[in-house]
Amino acid sequence: MKFIIIGLGQFGRSLAIYLTNSGYEVTVLDIQESAVDEIKNSVADARVGDATDVRVLSRLDLNDDDTHVIVATGENFLERSIIITAQLKELGVKHIYARAVNDLQAKVLRLIGVEDLFRVEDVAARQLTDRFINEGLMRLRKIDATHSLAEVKLPEEWEGKTLIGVNMRKLHKINLLTIRRGAPTEANESSDVLSKPEPPVIDSPDPSLEFKKGDVLVIFGKDDDLKDFVKKFDL
Repeated sequence: MKFIIIGLGQFGRSLAIYLTNSGYEVTVLDIQESAVDEIKNSVADARVGDATDVRVLSRLDLNDDDTHVIVATGENFLERSIIITAQLKELGVKHIYARAVNDLQAKVLRLIGVEDLFRVEDVAARQLTDRFINEGLMRLRKIDATHSLAEVKLPEEWEGKTLIGVNMRKLHKINLLTIRRGAPTEANESSDVLSKPEPPVIDSPDPSLEFKKGDVLVIFGKDDDLKDFVKKFDL
């Protein structure tokens, strides 16, 4: 899978770097040369150009079925965003994701035929809300309406016990995916300013693995079961 990100505001830059660090091939395009210069050494391809010009867009690798185009222009460029998205539709791009800043822009983009819309502010608000209302869960990521991935501190009474010994799945209806253990790795200089160093993970924990003080559990389950787990161990 390859990504083309149009617009290098704060969100576009962060998304480009995150996707690159996750192993994806990323091309960025922005009309400002200074913005492109800041990121050109961090992505596969960085180009300067006006994305409202169909000739500029046509030079990109748009028609590969594996290419996903993200229109990430900011709230000060609503008209540009709509023009760019319309041009992409005219060029036959199959996978288009567009940032909608308000309801009117979202309505226009849907009329153009774009269904994959996102609002950065809404995503951030949902994540913070989940974090605030789920005390004990250090990090939460919704998978669907009733299931989530979460990170939680190791219960003190589990220190020295084995994974098979605590029987998480049977007793708590929760699956352990991995464990964060060890000294935090240094944050990448290009990372988002809100990010922090994280301990590395253990690949596929063995049932005989022994828990240690300071472990952080990466778990999956139903939201209610996750909350019950946190409440039971007063985490």
